Amino acid sequence: MRKLPVLLLLLVSTISAYAYEPAIRDIDIRVSLSEDGTARIVERWDVVVASGTEWYLVRENLGDISIRGLGVTDETGLEYFDEGSWDVDRSLAQKAGKCGLHRTGRGYEICWGVGSYGPHVFTVSYEMTNAVKTLNDFDMLHMQFVSDELSAGPQHVRVELTSPVALSDENSNIWAFGYSGTVGWTADGTVVAESDEAFSRESSLILLVRFDKGIFDSQSVRDTDFDSVLEKAREGSHFEEDANEEENDPFATFIGSLFTAWVMWRVFLKNFFRPKTSRREKRKCYKRIFGLKSVPSDPGWTRDLPFGGDILQTYYVASHLGGEDDKKYSVVSAFLLRMMQHGVLTMTADAEGKKEFHFGQNPDLEYMSVSERQFFYLIKEASGQDGVLQEKEFKTWSDSHRSKVRDFVSNLQSDVSSHLSADGCLEFSGASYEGLSFTSIGKERALGALRFKRFLKDFTLINKRYPEEVTLWGEYLVVAAVFGMAEQVAKEMEKIAPQIQLGGISFDSRNLGNLVIFSDSFGNSISRASRPVYSYSSSTPSGRYGRGSSGGFGGRSSFGGGGGFSGGGHGGGSR
Repeated sequence: MRKLPVLLLLLVSTISAYAYEPAIRDIDIRVSLSEDGTARIVERWDVVVASGTEWYLVRENLGDISIRGLGVTDETGLEYFDEGSWDVDRSLAQKAGKCGLHRTGRGYEICWGVGSYGPHVFTVSYEMTNAVKTLNDFDMLHMQFVSDELSAGPQHVRVELTSPVALSDENSNIWAFGYSGTVGWTADGTVVAESDEAFSRESSLILLVRFDKGIFDSQSVRDTDFDSVLEKAREGSHFEEDANEEENDPFATFIGSLFTAWVMWRVFLKNFFRPKTSRREKRKCYKRIFGLKSVPSDPGWTRDLPFGGDILQTYYVASHLGGEDDKKYSVVSAFLLRMMQHGVLTMTADAEGKKEFHFGQNPDLEYMSVSERQFFYLIKEASGQDGVLQEKEFKTWSDSHRSKVRDFVSNLQSDVSSHLSADGCLEFSGASYEGLSFTSIGKERALGALRFKRFLKDFTLINKRYPEEVTLWGEYLVVAAVFGMAEQVAKEMEKIAPQIQLGGISFDSRNLGNLVIFSDSFGNSISRASRPVYSYSSSTPSGRYGRGSSGGFGGRSSFGGGGGFSGGGHGGGSR
């Protein structure tokens, strides 16, 4: 009979393991190159683990490249212990919370324990020395960042690369191989390679970048010209515009222009004219958040601040009422109002009547969440040397600092998930941002947020007011900003009372509308700057390289080709 409990335990563990479907939902890789040619790499893997004991990345074809500074964290913030040399033959429990390098006959595998089955977000960081190669005529980086034959096909992959100077088609050329997608330069000088369809087993992501001399001083020297590298990389490649490429051919130029317009439509306009979320997707979203198939038109109302006043948790509900993240970032308007409440900011008008923010002396930032504090430092940097943030200054700054804006957006999402998880609102703490499922407690609080939104909508219709409620009007305005309703609510408050209390500051209600409109513009700037913006050459410089992506001037990637790369190989993922 003793065998029965053991068999039951084995059965339970087997059911648990097979309760998940293996998946790689997203890979986001940030590469920062230093002047000596070292690549600092941070990879974020959003995955579902359904088998195996560890996750590994293949790094082969290294030559004089060495790997150092390994670090791994998971969605809980746990920092894994670096063991140095990795022992593959251990159990799930023995590998949990640990990472290391496994030496193979062809290079290394970067390994860490998965800890448990289910959704996880792993962030791995490391350095690769001598990633940039010094050639006779140019410098270059030719590396495979995502290998083929992964344990599951990634649904989306994005690689960002920065260098000591801003990159553009004036000082670099770029080619991408192994996947279906695009490659280009952003306005702030970042190279971005991004897939536009799910990877197959044969897909990989290889990036070849040619740099003008003077950017790097790498000691890794190859006695060859760049043309030789490119010739090998182009073997087996096929760029979509190659068939139409004929030098000085007007028809080819016309076709190239049409192709460029098509790429621009794919990259730009789909962000503005994306199809509306399907009814089925909306139902799934509402079911995950509210436990209902649709948002009730009349959920009732309540005066109680949603989620106990936590604006990050409220923001997730507010931004997903359309079935997916609306990417309006209304929460930054709430951040600004809270800064006004705490004396971190004051709003004035300049001689021309334009609004501007002034920063308080030695402000207390203890009340701020992680993302709120990061946003504070963004606007502080945007204010420049005079320390005064003018009406259009943040827009200009964010347009030229897009990578910092995207980092803020990524950290904001992590912060939102952390707050929801800490309050017991999430079923799985490691789920992707768009796939968060609420517990029964979370669903009830989400409905409470809808009831409070209804209260704000009917603000002037609710005649009975209590003294303690009036003191909360500043908090009401902050939550109204999260729902994108602050301007409407401010107008209603102006009708009722001449003064509104924002924290310890009494504010003339007649100025609330100006304050809200000014604050809302910051969310619009974040939304615009967080979108990928690519720069494609409309004509071809003289030389042998041709047009578009095949010529190294951005555009579509080639699925084939890319031979001669460093740093990659075959395989990886869960095992």
